[in-house]
Amino acid sequence: MRRNEGRGTITELVNWDRGQTASERLAGKILEMEGFENVDPSHPVGGPDGGKDFICEFHGSKWIGAVYFPYGDKNFFEVKKKFLNDLDGVSKNYAKGIAFITNQELSISQRKELENLAGEYDSRIYHLERIANLLDSPKMYGVRLEFLDIDMTKEEQLSFFNYMQEQQISKLASQISEIRDHIINKDKHDIFDESNEEIRTLQEVEKAENEFYEKIWLDRHFALEDYIEKQVEKIDSKLWKQAQEVAQKIIDKYGEENLGPYSDFEWGMMNGKLSALRWILGCEWDMLDT
Repeated sequence: MRRNEGRGTITELVNWDRGQTASERLAGKILEMEGFENVDPSHPVGGPDGGKDFICEFHGSKWIGAVYFPYGDKNFFEVKKKFLNDLDGVSKNYAKGIAFITNQELSISQRKELENLAGEYDSRIYHLERIANLLDSPKMYGVRLEFLDIDMTKEEQLSFFNYMQEQQISKLASQISEIRDHIINKDKHDIFDESNEEIRTLQEVEKAENEFYEKIWLDRHFALEDYIEKQVEKIDSKLWKQAQEVAQKIIDKYGEENLGPYSDFEWGMMNGKLSALRWILGCEWDMLDT
Protein backbone atom coordinates (compact mmCIF):
# COMPACT_ATOMS: atom_id res chain seq x y z
CA MET A 1 0.00 0.00 0.00
CA ARG A 2 1.25 3.45 -0.84
CA ARG A 3 2.35 5.57 2.09
CA ASN A 4 0.42 8.80 2.50
CA GLU A 5 1.30 12.31 3.73
CA GLY A 6 4.32 12.35 1.40
CA ARG A 7 6.13 9.57 3.28
CA GLY A 8 6.32 7.44 0.15
CA THR A 9 8.23 10.18 -1.67
CA ILE A 10 10.55 10.72 1.30
CA THR A 11 11.27 7.00 1.60
CA GLU A 12 12.06 6.60 -2.10
CA LEU A 13 14.40 9.60 -2.07
CA VAL A 14 16.31 8.52 1.04
CA ASN A 15 16.65 4.94 -0.18
CA TRP A 16 17.93 6.07 -3.55
CA ASP A 17 19.17 3.08 -5.52
CA ARG A 18 18.91 4.37 -9.07
CA GLY A 19 22.48 5.61 -9.37
CA GLN A 20 24.18 8.88 -10.26
CA THR A 21 22.82 9.17 -13.80
CA ALA A 22 19.18 9.11 -12.70
CA SER A 23 19.84 11.48 -9.78
CA GLU A 24 21.44 14.07 -12.07
CA ARG A 25 18.56 13.83 -14.53
CA LEU A 26 16.02 14.21 -11.72
CA ALA A 27 17.96 17.20 -10.37
CA GLY A 28 17.90 18.76 -13.83
CA LYS A 29 14.11 18.50 -13.95
CA ILE A 30 13.86 20.11 -10.51
CA LEU A 31 16.09 23.02 -11.49
CA GLU A 32 14.11 23.66 -14.67
CA MET A 33 10.88 23.68 -12.68
CA GLU A 34 12.46 26.15 -10.23
CA GLY A 35 13.21 28.68 -12.96
CA PHE A 36 16.76 27.70 -13.95
CA GLU A 37 17.35 27.95 -17.68
CA ASN A 38 19.65 26.30 -20.22
CA VAL A 39 20.35 23.43 -17.81
CA ASP A 40 23.27 21.63 -19.44
CA PRO A 41 24.44 18.35 -17.78
CA SER A 42 28.17 17.64 -17.83
CA HIS A 43 28.55 13.85 -17.88
CA PRO A 44 25.50 12.15 -16.29
CA VAL A 45 26.60 8.76 -17.64
CA GLY A 46 30.17 9.14 -16.33
CA GLY A 47 33.31 11.08 -17.12
CA PRO A 48 35.17 14.23 -15.96
CA ASP A 49 32.70 16.99 -15.17
CA GLY A 50 35.02 19.94 -14.54
CA GLY A 51 33.82 20.48 -10.97
CA LYS A 52 30.10 20.54 -11.68
CA ASP A 53 27.19 18.31 -12.65
CA PHE A 54 25.41 21.11 -14.51
CA ILE A 55 26.00 24.47 -16.05
CA CYS A 56 22.85 26.57 -16.02
CA GLU A 57 21.51 30.12 -15.89
CA PHE A 58 19.51 31.75 -13.13
CA HIS A 59 18.15 35.29 -13.45
CA GLY A 60 20.58 35.89 -16.29
CA SER A 61 23.69 34.70 -14.41
CA LYS A 62 25.79 31.58 -14.81
CA TRP A 63 25.40 28.95 -12.08
CA ILE A 64 26.61 25.42 -11.53
CA GLY A 65 24.54 22.51 -10.25
CA ALA A 66 25.86 19.76 -7.97
CA VAL A 67 24.06 16.54 -6.98
CA TYR A 68 24.54 14.34 -3.89
CA PHE A 69 22.19 11.36 -3.76
CA PRO A 70 23.76 8.60 -1.62
CA TYR A 71 21.78 5.60 -0.40
CA GLY A 72 20.42 6.07 3.11
CA ASP A 73 21.02 8.75 5.75
CA LYS A 74 24.48 10.32 5.96
CA ASN A 75 25.85 12.50 8.74
CA PHE A 76 26.18 16.22 8.15
CA PHE A 77 29.98 16.02 8.02
CA GLU A 78 29.76 13.98 4.81
CA VAL A 79 27.19 16.34 3.28
CA LYS A 80 29.33 19.37 4.13
CA LYS A 81 32.43 17.70 2.71
CA LYS A 82 30.62 17.05 -0.58
CA PHE A 83 29.29 20.61 -0.68
CA LEU A 84 32.75 22.14 -0.15
CA ASN A 85 34.18 19.93 -2.87
CA ASP A 86 31.43 21.02 -5.27
CA LEU A 87 31.82 24.66 -4.23
CA ASP A 88 35.26 24.71 -5.85
CA GLY A 89 33.49 24.30 -9.18
CA VAL A 90 31.94 27.76 -8.92
CA SER A 91 35.24 29.60 -9.34
CA LYS A 92 36.58 27.01 -11.80
CA ASN A 93 33.63 27.67 -14.07
CA TYR A 94 33.48 31.45 -13.47
CA ALA A 95 29.95 31.11 -12.12
CA LYS A 96 27.95 33.31 -9.76
CA GLY A 97 26.34 30.60 -7.66
CA ILE A 98 25.72 26.95 -6.89
CA ALA A 99 22.53 24.90 -6.72
CA PHE A 100 23.19 21.94 -4.40
CA ILE A 101 20.63 19.13 -4.72
CA THR A 102 20.72 16.35 -2.12
CA ASN A 103 18.41 13.63 -0.83
CA GLN A 104 19.65 14.20 2.72
CA GLU A 105 17.58 15.75 5.51
CA LEU A 106 19.08 19.06 6.61
CA SER A 107 17.99 21.20 9.54
CA ILE A 108 17.57 24.95 9.16
CA SER A 109 20.88 25.58 10.93
CA GLN A 110 22.67 23.07 8.69
CA ARG A 111 21.29 24.72 5.54
CA LYS A 112 22.38 28.09 6.90
CA GLU A 113 25.86 26.73 7.53
CA LEU A 114 26.17 25.54 3.94
CA GLU A 115 24.98 28.92 2.67
CA ASN A 116 27.60 30.66 4.86
CA LEU A 117 30.29 28.33 3.50
CA ALA A 118 29.43 29.57 0.00
CA GLY A 119 30.76 32.97 1.07
CA GLU A 120 30.66 35.50 -1.75
CA TYR A 121 28.85 33.08 -4.06
CA ASP A 122 25.07 32.73 -4.26
CA SER A 123 23.65 29.35 -3.26
CA ARG A 124 20.40 27.41 -3.25
CA ILE A 125 20.12 24.27 -1.15
CA TYR A 126 17.61 21.68 -2.32
CA HIS A 127 17.37 19.24 0.60
CA LEU A 128 15.15 16.19 1.20
CA GLU A 129 11.97 17.90 2.40
CA ARG A 130 12.19 20.65 -0.20
CA ILE A 131 12.62 18.14 -3.05
CA ALA A 132 9.77 15.97 -1.74
CA ASN A 133 7.41 18.96 -1.58
CA LEU A 134 8.25 19.83 -5.17
CA LEU A 135 7.71 16.27 -6.41
CA ASP A 136 4.39 16.06 -4.54
CA SER A 137 3.04 19.13 -6.36
CA PRO A 138 0.68 18.73 -9.38
CA LYS A 139 3.16 20.03 -11.96
CA MET A 140 5.76 17.45 -10.87
CA TYR A 141 3.58 14.33 -10.63
CA GLY A 142 4.87 13.11 -13.99
CA VAL A 143 8.50 13.52 -12.93
CA ARG A 144 7.77 11.72 -9.65
CA LEU A 145 6.23 8.81 -11.55
CA GLU A 146 9.19 8.65 -13.94
CA PHE A 147 11.95 8.67 -11.30
CA LEU A 148 10.27 7.28 -8.17
CA ASP A 149 7.55 5.10 -9.72
CA ILE A 150 4.85 6.67 -7.50
CA ASP A 151 1.36 6.87 -9.05
CA MET A 152 -1.12 9.65 -8.38
CA THR A 153 -3.82 9.09 -5.78
CA LYS A 154 -7.43 9.97 -6.62
CA GLU A 155 -7.00 13.24 -4.72
CA GLU A 156 -3.85 14.04 -6.66
CA GLN A 157 -5.58 13.29 -9.95
CA LEU A 158 -8.20 15.92 -9.09
CA SER A 159 -5.45 18.39 -8.18
CA PHE A 160 -3.65 17.60 -11.42
CA PHE A 161 -6.75 18.20 -13.58
CA ASN A 162 -7.48 21.46 -11.72
CA TYR A 163 -3.89 22.56 -12.28
CA MET A 164 -4.08 21.73 -16.00
CA GLN A 165 -7.36 23.60 -16.31
CA GLU A 166 -5.90 26.66 -14.58
CA GLN A 167 -2.90 26.55 -16.93
CA GLN A 168 -5.17 26.38 -19.97
CA ILE A 169 -7.32 29.24 -18.70
CA SER A 170 -4.24 31.33 -17.97
CA LYS A 171 -2.89 30.65 -21.45
CA LEU A 172 -6.21 31.51 -23.07
CA ALA A 173 -6.50 34.68 -21.01
CA SER A 174 -3.03 35.75 -22.09
CA GLN A 175 -3.82 35.11 -25.74
CA ILE A 176 -7.14 36.97 -25.48
CA SER A 177 -5.41 39.91 -23.79
CA GLU A 178 -2.86 40.05 -26.60
CA ILE A 179 -5.66 40.02 -29.18
CA ARG A 180 -7.48 42.85 -27.41
CA ASP A 181 -4.31 44.93 -27.23
CA HIS A 182 -3.66 44.20 -30.90
CA ILE A 183 -7.14 45.37 -31.89
CA ILE A 184 -6.87 48.50 -29.76
CA ASN A 185 -3.41 49.48 -30.98
CA LYS A 186 -3.78 48.60 -34.65
CA ASP A 187 -5.54 50.60 -37.32
CA LYS A 188 -8.92 49.09 -38.23
CA HIS A 189 -7.56 48.30 -41.70
CA ASP A 190 -4.63 46.38 -40.21
CA ILE A 191 -6.16 43.51 -38.23
CA PHE A 192 -3.60 40.82 -39.04
CA ASP A 193 -0.83 39.63 -36.75
CA GLU A 194 2.74 38.78 -37.79
CA SER A 195 1.75 35.27 -38.86
CA ASN A 196 -0.99 36.70 -41.13
CA GLU A 197 -3.70 34.95 -39.14
CA GLU A 198 -6.94 36.93 -39.05
CA ILE A 199 -8.04 38.21 -35.66
CA ARG A 200 -11.30 36.66 -34.45
CA THR A 201 -14.31 38.95 -34.81
CA LEU A 202 -16.73 39.67 -31.99
CA GLN A 203 -19.37 37.62 -33.79
CA GLU A 204 -17.01 34.61 -33.91
CA VAL A 205 -16.26 34.92 -30.20
CA GLU A 206 -19.98 35.12 -29.38
CA LYS A 207 -20.71 32.10 -31.60
CA ALA A 208 -18.00 30.03 -29.88
CA GLU A 209 -19.25 31.09 -26.43
CA ASN A 210 -22.79 30.01 -27.35
CA GLU A 211 -21.57 26.64 -28.65
CA PHE A 212 -19.72 25.79 -25.42
CA TYR A 213 -22.70 27.07 -23.40
CA GLU A 214 -25.12 24.77 -25.24
CA LYS A 215 -22.86 21.71 -25.06
CA ILE A 216 -22.20 22.14 -21.34
CA TRP A 217 -25.89 22.80 -20.69
CA LEU A 218 -26.78 19.59 -22.54
CA ASP A 219 -24.27 17.54 -20.53
CA ARG A 220 -25.75 18.89 -17.29
CA HIS A 221 -29.23 18.16 -18.65
CA PHE A 222 -28.28 14.50 -19.17
CA ALA A 223 -26.92 14.36 -15.60
CA LEU A 224 -30.21 15.76 -14.28
CA GLU A 225 -32.13 13.25 -16.40
CA ASP A 226 -30.21 10.45 -14.74
CA TYR A 227 -31.03 11.83 -11.27
CA ILE A 228 -34.73 12.09 -12.20
CA GLU A 229 -34.82 8.48 -13.44
CA LYS A 230 -33.22 7.36 -10.17
CA GLN A 231 -35.75 9.51 -8.27
CA VAL A 232 -32.96 11.53 -6.70
CA GLU A 233 -34.36 14.77 -8.14
CA LYS A 234 -37.89 15.98 -8.98
CA ILE A 235 -38.92 18.65 -11.49
CA ASP A 236 -42.14 20.14 -12.78
CA SER A 237 -43.35 18.05 -15.73
CA LYS A 238 -44.07 21.10 -17.88
CA LEU A 239 -40.62 22.55 -17.32
CA TRP A 240 -39.01 19.15 -17.94
CA LYS A 241 -40.85 18.80 -21.25
CA GLN A 242 -39.54 22.20 -22.35
CA ALA A 243 -36.02 21.23 -21.28
CA GLN A 244 -36.21 18.02 -23.32
CA GLU A 245 -37.31 19.98 -26.37
CA VAL A 246 -34.33 22.32 -26.00
CA ALA A 247 -32.02 19.33 -25.55
CA GLN A 248 -33.28 17.76 -28.78
CA LYS A 249 -32.71 21.00 -30.68
CA ILE A 250 -29.08 21.05 -29.49
CA ILE A 251 -28.63 17.41 -30.51
CA ASP A 252 -30.06 18.15 -33.95
CA LYS A 253 -27.85 21.22 -34.27
CA TYR A 254 -24.46 19.62 -33.49
CA GLY A 255 -25.08 15.93 -34.13
CA GLU A 256 -25.17 13.25 -31.45
CA GLU A 257 -21.63 12.10 -32.33
CA ASN A 258 -20.24 15.53 -31.34
CA LEU A 259 -21.87 15.68 -27.92
CA GLY A 260 -19.95 13.65 -25.35
CA PRO A 261 -19.65 11.77 -23.16
CA TYR A 262 -16.57 13.78 -22.20
CA SER A 263 -13.45 12.71 -20.32
CA ASP A 264 -12.43 14.68 -17.20
CA PHE A 265 -9.78 16.45 -19.25
CA GLU A 266 -12.22 17.36 -22.06
CA TRP A 267 -14.77 18.56 -19.52
CA GLY A 268 -12.16 20.76 -17.86
CA MET A 269 -11.06 22.18 -21.22
CA MET A 270 -14.64 23.01 -22.24
CA ASN A 271 -15.37 24.83 -18.99
CA GLY A 272 -12.05 26.65 -19.20
CA LYS A 273 -12.78 27.83 -22.73
CA LEU A 274 -16.29 28.96 -21.79
CA SER A 275 -14.92 30.92 -18.85
CA ALA A 276 -12.27 32.59 -21.04
CA LEU A 277 -14.72 33.47 -23.80
CA ARG A 278 -17.16 34.96 -21.30
CA TRP A 279 -14.37 36.98 -19.73
CA ILE A 280 -13.56 38.61 -23.08
CA LEU A 281 -17.26 39.35 -23.48
CA GLY A 282 -17.37 41.18 -20.14
CA CYS A 283 -18.25 38.52 -17.55
CA GLU A 284 -16.32 37.86 -14.37
CA TRP A 285 -13.83 34.99 -14.31
CA ASP A 286 -15.24 31.49 -13.65
CA MET A 287 -18.77 32.47 -14.67
CA LEU A 288 -19.95 29.04 -15.80
CA ASP A 289 -23.70 29.27 -15.20
CA THR A 290 -25.87 27.49 -17.74
